[in-house]
Amino acid sequence: MNISDKIILIKPEELIPYHNNPKEQSAEQIDKIASSIKNFGFVQLIVIDGENEVIIGHVRLAAAKKLGLKKVLVMVKDDLTPSQIRQLRLADNREAESSWDEELLAVELEVLMEEEVDLSLTGFDED
Repeated sequence: MNISDKIILIKPEELIPYHNNPKEQSAEQIDKIASSIKNFGFVQLIVIDGENEVIIGHVRLAAAKKLGLKKVLVMVKDDLTPSQIRQLRLADNREAESSWDEELLAVELEVLMEEEVDLSLTGFDED
């Protein structure tokens, strides 16, 4: 985080989704994020530029609106060039794509199943 970055609370309707966002958003994905926000709180910030346009967090914004949240936490990144913003949008989505260590994942899911929690909140199920 740069010293110039600001974290603020803002009304979701004041945020402007990026009109050319190449990442698709399904209703199912929005529902899953909404469930996560409802159960765990808003733990990942939406990142915006100085004009309130979303850089990162389009699905979180859609989920917040679905839940009727009055305000959301955002990080204002007003020190980036338009090119840097485009790069960040793509990198954020691309970096999240990775494979799983199947053995360690199985251990974590097994512990959660023993604790009898709702696995759907993790994006996984018993299968």
